[in-house]
Amino acid sequence: MRHTAAIALIMSLPFTAAIADVYRSVDAQGQVHYSDTPTPGAELVHVQKLGMQNSAPSAASDAKALAKSDAQIHTELAQQSAQRAVQQDVEQTRADQCKKATADYDQSVQARRIYKPGADGEREYMSDADADQTRLNLRLAMQTACGSSQ
Repeated sequence: MRHTAAIALIMSLPFTAAIADVYRSVDAQGQVHYSDTPTPGAELVHVQKLGMQNSAPSAASDAKALAKSDAQIHTELAQQSAQRAVQQDVEQTRADQCKKATADYDQSVQARRIYKPGADGEREYMSDADADQTRLNLRLAMQTACGSSQ
């Protein structure tokens, strides 16, 4: 409804009047606002020039420009939202991987003996050298998952 009112307002302005720029902005709630004064992030959507004789073609092209910029704005907002969602998902996955790698390493350090399951399902305890190598591998995995600050 606001789009239609804004287009009607722009089309009804006399084209022989003074120069009038129209700026379009979208607030944090996604509402579209039109103004004659620029604000941060506003997009210039209409420039009226002095001495325009035929207003019909200009009004039609202005309406197309408004519709096109609306579609572009919605596409850009959708892309930004998708990028934020992907970034949050990646950060969450990295945090989960770090948490698991840290827990695995901590468990290996706290255990007196490390084992692996045997073919028959029983525990096969590792030698001290193999256990130390496993702990080292788990520490490197933790540093990779969490960053080298761990």
